[in-house]
Amino acid sequence: MLDLLQDPVLFALLWTIAVLAGLLIGWNMRAAWPERNLARQLERATNERNALARLYTQVKYYYDLREVDLRKVSLEVGNLRDLVQQYESERAVLLEAAQTHTARMERAEAEVARLTTQVADIEARNRSLTEENERLRTDLEDLRAQSSGWQRLHTDFATAQRRLQELEERNLLLEQERRQLREQLAIARARIEQQLRELENLAQQVRHLSESARASDAFSEPSQTPYHGDDLTRIRGITPDLAARLRECGIQSFVQISQWDDDDILQIARALEVSFVKIVQEDWVGQAQALVADMP
Repeated sequence: MLDLLQDPVLFALLWTIAVLAGLLIGWNMRAAWPERNLARQLERATNERNALARLYTQVKYYYDLREVDLRKVSLEVGNLRDLVQQYESERAVLLEAAQTHTARMERAEAEVARLTTQVADIEARNRSLTEENERLRTDLEDLRAQSSGWQRLHTDFATAQRRLQELEERNLLLEQERRQLREQLAIARARIEQQLRELENLAQQVRHLSESARASDAFSEPSQTPYHGDDLTRIRGITPDLAARLRECGIQSFVQISQWDDDDILQIARALEVSFVKIVQEDWVGQAQALVADMP
């Protein structure tokens, strides 16, 4: 196992497999990462792409070395074949002089056997290097495909980052609009409260005027005929209870009601504790004007 790990080509292949496994695991886990880690993931992806580039350069370097070794082995095989042919020629010559050169012939046969074995080993090594060359070529193609995939991933990350920036800018604009609306709402509430206070003051003035009118009526001459007012219940929407409360406020005739404006209606509505809309919808002023017109 140690011998296998000491082989640089096998070590590079194992390293490549480990890196690819890590990339696949990272790719599967990418969907569960929160958006705040996009920048960190982009930096990590850039580092891994640089590591793949360095690994690609290293594998290419070993591939070139293997090509050089393959050429050297091919040259050695050719030289050895030439040497074998030379020894075969010498063997033929030695066989003719076998009686006088027996010892030399035996050494030549041993050398031929040794060279034959060496040629077989070199051919086997040549085949192994050829297969390894094919594997390295396949690894190079895979690394090129992975490099293009990482480039696409980098582009996707950049697009997602731009989209996130656009959303943040839009959120800031919406927050500014929300603050402006809150300020406008606060100003409107302040104005409404001010108007309510003014209406309350006006209602108090109306009550004071009503009390003053009742006091002046109480101190009028006894010979004067008291005026009981009109039947306010003839106006649709005014109940006997509301008619009594209107008289308490000093409203006793159709003429008074026919002369109301919006401010008067608002004051009366607050005094009677009824809705301003109710008085307008039931048209108390219009009915009073019609009754005044029918009066002799």
